[in-house]
Parts: sequence; structure tokens; C-alpha cells
Amino acid sequence: MVVDEKLKLEIAKFRFGVIADFVTGVRLGHGERERIMREKCSRVYTIPGSGRTRVSRGTIELWIGRYRASGEQLSGLMPTARADKGVYKSLDLNVRMALRDLKIEDPDATLPVLIARLRNKHLITPDEELNPTTCYRFLNSIETEPTSEQNADRRRFEAEYPNAIWQCDVMHGPLVRVEDGSLKKAYLFGIMDDHSRLLVHAQFYLNETVDSLRDCLKQAIQKRGVPQKFYVDNGACYRSEALENTCAWIGTALVHSRPYIPQGRGKIERFFRTVRESFLKLHENTVFTLDKLNEELGSWIDEYHNRLHTSLGTTPLEKFTSDMSSIRPAPANLVDHFRERETRLVRRDRTVQLNSHLFEVPQGLIGKKVDLRYHADNPEHVEVFFQNYSHGFAKPVDVHVNSKVGRQITLNTYKKSETIEVAQEQTSKDCSGGQLFGVQEYEAHP
Repeated sequence: MVVDEKLKLEIAKFRFGVIADFVTGVRLGHGERERIMREKCSRVYTIPGSGRTRVSRGTIELWIGRYRASGEQLSGLMPTARADKGVYKSLDLNVRMALRDLKIEDPDATLPVLIARLRNKHLITPDEELNPTTCYRFLNSIETEPTSEQNADRRRFEAEYPNAIWQCDVMHGPLVRVEDGSLKKAYLFGIMDDHSRLLVHAQFYLNETVDSLRDCLKQAIQKRGVPQKFYVDNGACYRSEALENTCAWIGTALVHSRPYIPQGRGKIERFFRTVRESFLKLHENTVFTLDKLNEELGSWIDEYHNRLHTSLGTTPLEKFTSDMSSIRPAPANLVDHFRERETRLVRRDRTVQLNSHLFEVPQGLIGKKVDLRYHADNPEHVEVFFQNYSHGFAKPVDVHVNSKVGRQITLNTYKKSETIEVAQEQTSKDCSGGQLFGVQEYEAHP
């Protein structure tokens, strides 16, 4: 089966989500790794591009090894093609149907037990051998009911050290005055370190879109380092592909469910209550601009960080800075991981269209699907990727210069070599020394 680039990325992000507990610098105590491994192997998943719902221990260990061998790059988790996917050569249809029924009846039954039951029911002969690898692969593709372990009671939880888990949520804020003099509602995005209650970043925005969320996350990472887990709501902006891509590329596990406590993001919600009862009460009769509101919020948060927190027994800032050994600094190219990403097919004239702009890309990419990455505030600065390898920045097409180049090459119907030299000379003048794709591709016709 041919897997396109977008599906490969989805599969890689899923695999990273499974192994994140083991590769993002999490400190696992005695027996903790084994407990987490067992829980992951028993969980029911929705796996991109697959009908399987379970992941075995061997598969998880394989993914961990591939991720580390690739230098902790997401590309190391992308799948390779498998020709016999979904084929069970040594199991006929009747055996597969019987195995499926037995497994659904008893999800906890092991393979030897299931095979013994097949013999007792005379569905296979006493001396018939089944390939264990094929059987396990087939059984792993079967959906079964969640086990009791997955429905276990969840207790109060606190991350053991800074940047292990960041909680994020959004709060509807006050009205602010915008440029045209009208009033518009502001939204407060807040990201809190679960261990210390430190606000790694909080800021008011004029909307609650994924762009606002990613801007808040970018500033938080720039100030406090890379988190191991980013624990968020199930709203539309938290489920966006852009956020998933960003977290995957920087090595942060994006978590939407409630894996630890029933209260979910209770700590950040408690902070928002403090904002309403304290900060907003102080300024309830004042209408700020957005910039002024954020300036006042920043000063108030500085005081909050240095105030004794009763449940901590210290201040949030002191607790966050008491153990910095787990802090992963922001990568030098952090802003590149927050770019927009679009897929385009390169046309025969080596051009692609993006955001109403036409760009030229290298000739070798004609007919290929490429990834175009750019910042929303600079849509003409587009980097071209094919199979996760950068081919440089695309060049905006100047159709007027290109038309001059074409005419110059076709003027002389007898002396091709002289015409091409004239065309190249004229091109260098028109482009002021810049490179123009495609000069050598035109051919003078007699």
C-alpha cells in the first residue's frame, strides 16, 4: 500500500504520542516504566491508516528505538511500505472468524488459550499448527471492549517536576477598545506548569483561534523551555492539525483526554477564577486597549508568581526554579515549527499557487506533491519540502520577466547559441543579478 506524505505524518504523530512518556525526558520511578508500558499495551486506540486497535510491547520498543536512532526526529517514526499488510497467509477464513469470536467473548484470553479452545471445538485438528506471529497480528486488529484497567479510578495528580505537564485553557475576558474606537471582547489564553502553578505564559487576544493558541504556546516555550506534555481541552482549536504538527515537531506530547484526574485542567481553571475575582475586579470600571490590558496583566502575574501559594507551601516561581534539571531549552529554530503548512502539486511549468500567489520551485519537483511552509504574517517567504527534505525557498513568479526571456530566445531563427546568450544577458539585467528558474528550459524553434 502506498502511503501519502500526509498520512505518514499522521502515523508518526500517533506513534510519538504512544512513546512520549519514554522519550521526552520524563523521570520514571522504580516500576513506573513497566506500569506505563502495560497500560499502553492494554489500551484501545484509533490508529491512523489501520484497522488495528492495540499496540504490542515489542512494537512500542521498536518505535522508541527508531525515534532515538533518528536523533529524536519525527521522521524516524514514519512508516515504510509493507506489501503484505492485512494478509494472513497461514490462517484460512474459518479459523480467522473463530478466533475473532473467541477473542471478543473473552478479551483477556491469551493466544495459547484461544488455540486450545479452537481444538476443543474441533475447528482445527489436534496436530494442526498455527503461526503465532500471524495469529497475534490478526488478533491485534480486532476491536474488543475496554478492560477494567482502562476504567480505573483516577486520583488527584501533580506533575513531579517543572515542564513535565503544561495545562492550557481559555477564558472569556473583558471588552477592550480596538483601533476603530469600537469595543470588542478579549479572550485570555493561559498556560500553567502543573508542578509549580507558574504561568509560563498568559495573554489576552481578540479571538480564540488556533493562531492565538499557538502564539501563546510559542511565547511560553521561548520563556520557559519545551514541555513534555501539553494538556488541553477538546475544543476545535485544540484539535487542529496545525497544533498537532507543532507539538510533534518540537517533541511534546499533545494530550486531550483526562489520563490522571477527573478534574482535568482544574488548576488553570482555578487560576482563571482568581483572575476574575482579583485582577478583573481591580479594573472593572476601566476599558483598556488590548496592549494596555496585557501590560497590566503581566505586572499582576509577576506579583502572583512571588506570592505564597498555600497548597504549595512556597511561591510558584520558587517551586519552578528549585529543580531546573528537567528543563529542555527552546530549539534555535523554534519559530520554524510554528509555520503554516500546505500541500501542493507542482505543475509542469514548475509553479505552485499558494494564498493567491504564484511561486516557482526547482525543476526536479515537477509532478511531485510538496509541502510549503510559511509564516502567516509573511506569506511570500515560502520554504519548499519534499519527503521532509528542504529544497530552499520558492521564488515568486514575475510573469513579465519570464515573457521577456521567452521572446528573446525565439527571436533568431538561425543562431540558437547566440540567441540563448542574448536571452541570458537580458535576463540578468531584468532580474538585477537574481536567478530566474527556467532560462535553460526554453528552446528556440526555427
